[in-house]
Amino acid sequence: MVRSAAAPAARPASLADRVEEQIRRLIDRGEFPRDARLPSEFELCRRFSVSRPVLRAALATLKQAGYVSSLKGSGTVVLRGPDPGGLRFPLVQTIADAEQLYEFRATLEGEIARLAAQRRTPEALAEIEATLAEPGEVLAMGAPELARDANFRFHRAVARAAGNAFYVATIEQLPNLIGMGPVEVRNFGELDPAARIARLNAEHASILEAIRARDATRAQAEMVAHITAARQHFYQRHPARIVIDGEEA
Repeated sequence: MVRSAAAPAARPASLADRVEEQIRRLIDRGEFPRDARLPSEFELCRRFSVSRPVLRAALATLKQAGYVSSLKGSGTVVLRGPDPGGLRFPLVQTIADAEQLYEFRATLEGEIARLAAQRRTPEALAEIEATLAEPGEVLAMGAPELARDANFRFHRAVARAAGNAFYVATIEQLPNLIGMGPVEVRNFGELDPAARIARLNAEHASILEAIRARDATRAQAEMVAHITAARQHFYQRHPARIVIDGEEA
C-alpha cells in the first residue's frame, strides 16, 4: 500500500508577511490611492513598528504582485486601487468623522455578531478562535502596531460566520483609525501595549463565547460593548483643549 505524502505544514506568517498584507489592504480600500506615493520608509517603519529590512521585504512582495513600483526620485508609487464607483468610505480626518464611524460600526457589527451566533459553523468558530492567538504572536515579535491587523482579522472572521458576503466586504473596507493623519493613535494609545492587547483579547473571547453558545442577543450586546469601549478609549487619548477669551483653561 502506497501512502500519500503528508502535505507540508503552512509556513508561519513573518513580520514582513503581516506588513505586506496590511499595506495591500490599505491600497485595496483606497487609503493609499492609485498613482500616489507611499509614505517614506521611515514613516512606514514607524507606523508598523518594524525595521527597514522587514519593510523592504514586504514592499518587494508587493512589487512582485504588481501593487507598487519604485521610481527613481519618486519613491514607491501605488499601481493599483479600487475601481471607480466602487465602495469607498470617507477618510477619517476629524473627531466628528470618528464619532460617525463608531456609531456605524456599533450598529453594523452588532447585527453581524447576532447573525454569526445564529449561523456559525464549526469551521467559522475555528477561524474566529484562531485570531485570538495572533495579537500575542506579533507582540512577541516586537511589533505591537501589527496587532491592529489581528484585530481586523477577528472582526472579519465574525463577519464570515454571519454567512453574508456583503457584510464581509463592508468590514474589509472600513477605515482604520490607528496611524491615520490627525487622529493618530500609536500602540493603541497605551504605554503598555501588552495590557491593551490583553483587554482586547478578553473582549473578543466574550464575543466568541456568545457566538459559540448561539446566544444571539448576548453576542450582539458583547460586540456593541466592544465597539463602545474602543470609542471611549479613542476619546480618552485625545484630551480636549478648552479656550476661554483666547486663553487655554
